[in-house]
Amino acid sequence: MTSQLLPSYALTLGSQQWTEQALRIVVTLELAPRVDLLTAWLPIAAPLSADRGDRVELKINNGEKEEIVFTGEIDSIQRDFDKFRVNCVNAGGVLARFRPADTYENISAATVINNLLDSMGVDAGVIEAGPDLPFYVADPTRTAWEHIARVAGWGGAVARVGADNKVDASVIDASQADVALLYGREIISLHANKRSVAIDSFVVAGEAGAGDTGSADVLRPSTDFFGGNRPDGPARGKRWQFQPALRTAKSAATAGAALQRQYTSSLDAGYFRAFLQPQLRCGSVVDIQQLPDGLLAGPIWLTRVEHELGGGTATTRVHFHQGGDAFDPSALLGSLASAIGGLL
Repeated sequence: MTSQLLPSYALTLGSQQWTEQALRIVVTLELAPRVDLLTAWLPIAAPLSADRGDRVELKINNGEKEEIVFTGEIDSIQRDFDKFRVNCVNAGGVLARFRPADTYENISAATVINNLLDSMGVDAGVIEAGPDLPFYVADPTRTAWEHIARVAGWGGAVARVGADNKVDASVIDASQADVALLYGREIISLHANKRSVAIDSFVVAGEAGAGDTGSADVLRPSTDFFGGNRPDGPARGKRWQFQPALRTAKSAATAGAALQRQYTSSLDAGYFRAFLQPQLRCGSVVDIQQLPDGLLAGPIWLTRVEHELGGGTATTRVHFHQGGDAFDPSALLGSLASAIGGLL
């Protein structure tokens, strides 16, 4: 006879820790430039002493696994007649408050990201080097979090916040699963969507098309953004965009290949609901076993994760994209080699 799993939590707000009194807790984890949010509803009779800016930590135990799922700070406190609502953000929310006005020269995408993190006192996790940039203007039309998502994406990386409140901007390898879940045990329901291919190719045009960032032509305007290897388009099914900060044909091709990889992965997508799984985060690569035929083939990677406890609920809701060959870093390199052709 098996025993029933009993989920539990430990929510730290400032100097207080809550383990039983919360009416409901919802934590939503997103990919940049979206912001993670933890919301806790507490009874009005409970003595809440925490205030805005105080440290927050949520640890969840589903009866089998225990994980810290959120570390951050209190953003706001709302008081109703019968309850408190405490809204909390992590490093992504802190970076979204800041609109920088800085210009950088002769740097990598990673240096831009690290400088923006330093400006708000945010710690860095794994940061991919990304493309070399002769210049980058971090202007106030975007938040720091939006700038980080932008320059990380040029190299195929995805920015998100870890459980330790450090920012990662890394290329996700979704060719191999790191978590296995069983349909009918952990997985309660699953919906998969297959979309038709509306876009055949993505092209990113830089402004110079130079061979490398050390070239004398890297800052000169040019009529050839592709170093003599102009792709077809713009046309139906061929989407182009202009990124003046990408001054070499190679870095522009990398950004185009990254867009293609992201789009191809998104064509097979969906969502599922599971019994509370605190180990799941954005970027996790999951293999779901014993699914009915035709639902999914191969691993998936997670683009949005929501954990909820309270009111008899202990669930994790997840949005995902297809992994495997559709989101393999080696496929990104192959697309890049094809895109830049004879430049190498």
